Amino acid sequence: MSAPPPPKMTKKAFEEEKRTVKYYLKIACEAKDFKSLNTLIEKVKKKHFDTTDDVISEALKLHKILTAQEVESMRYYVKLGLGKNNYDALSKSLEKADELIKMGVDFEEFEGVPEQLKQAREILKKLMAEKIEYLTHFLKQGLHLNNTDMLDMALKSAHQVGVKNFDAKLIGTGKERLEKLASVRSFLDMASKQTDKEALETAIKKGRSLGMQDYKEFKAAEAQLKKVSKPGLFGSVFGGGKKRATSPSSRPRTQTLKPKIFGNTLPEVIKLSSKALPNGDLVPTVCYSCIETIRKTGMTTEGIFRVPGNRDNMNYIMGLFENLKDSEVKFETTHDTCGVLKQFLRKLPEPLLPFSMYKDFLSVATSHKPNTEERLKKIKALLSNVPKHSSVLLNYLCTFIKELTLYEALTKMGVNNFAIVFAPNILRPEVETQQTMITDMNITIDVMQTLIDKVEVFWPSSSAKEEAKTKGS
Repeated sequence: MSAPPPPKMTKKAFEEEKRTVKYYLKIACEAKDFKSLNTLIEKVKKKHFDTTDDVISEALKLHKILTAQEVESMRYYVKLGLGKNNYDALSKSLEKADELIKMGVDFEEFEGVPEQLKQAREILKKLMAEKIEYLTHFLKQGLHLNNTDMLDMALKSAHQVGVKNFDAKLIGTGKERLEKLASVRSFLDMASKQTDKEALETAIKKGRSLGMQDYKEFKAAEAQLKKVSKPGLFGSVFGGGKKRATSPSSRPRTQTLKPKIFGNTLPEVIKLSSKALPNGDLVPTVCYSCIETIRKTGMTTEGIFRVPGNRDNMNYIMGLFENLKDSEVKFETTHDTCGVLKQFLRKLPEPLLPFSMYKDFLSVATSHKPNTEERLKKIKALLSNVPKHSSVLLNYLCTFIKELTLYEALTKMGVNNFAIVFAPNILRPEVETQQTMITDMNITIDVMQTLIDKVEVFWPSSSAKEEAKTKGS
């Protein structure tokens, strides 16, 4: 039964409001609009309207049914997120849970839901920490490489996760660098389409100061500068110049040399410079030198593979390897050594896990829970189809990384940290977009972590742990 009208409301006004609420309750019930129905039910309770009224009684029954459906829908995505360690699914399901709590839904009435939500929040916290670490690493790489695309993706993703979770100074540096690079990139692009020599020289100078020599806009501006600086270019236009003959030997050569080590295919690199492992398998000399140097002097270095090396030192060392002068290489620091190894892997035209198998690895990872026998079998089957040279190097690398995890207390780098660093270089799609980076990030990290954790399962007869012997080729 309904209580009497509130003290400040007349009976007539009370009945009028009750009729209005009942009218909208009918509409909400017909549309099965949970949000509207929930708001109206709250008003029914607040005003103490008669719950035995036919319209209100039917609305309460439907509200109970729809509440259960909303909770079940939320619960489904919580289970999905927990089963696949999926950040997006967990994040969205917990947002939905918080929304339902604000709407007055009591999860204690639903068996097992409070426990599931508690577990989901704990897993999401862990996944968020991993995502923040990955994006921090990605942002640092973008700064190190002066890559506008990487910086843009990292900063946008950081905003989606929440900028307050990141180092404010790093975010500020990233934004400032991105603005500078974008501005100079635009300047280079504009200058390359003109014949103003001074503008071209200024743009190229600015680009060089920011290390933008690899940008297509920088190369286009350099080509245009050569064109407008060519002797006699305007003489023929205005009739005042006489073309001077030049012998073939005196003409400048513009031939671009094909990369030998950094940017060349793995089979070609191994033909040019490799070392043999005890079982006779070959790995690139640059990888062997980096890994064995770290084994001797850097296994306990804090922040190993996370802290970037000195760019000038790395470029010098990479130049020696590129010119096949590996005997002259002397690494300054462990971070330089790590940086050179990462650069080699990043510049491979085809990653160690081929582009054609990218979706296959992601499919297996998302279809099976971590470390289940079925999942390991399917990953092993995929690895059997990886090209021989790639499989050998991946085995050698993962074995080495697993050895590094033994020093986690000193390096502050565990298996997940290493997976975050190496996943983008080992398993990536042929065409990378911001969307694929965000949606696939946790999955690729998961695959990389499994490869490191279970290296002895995937390559059981491996002799990569033995001390390697040198073999020139």
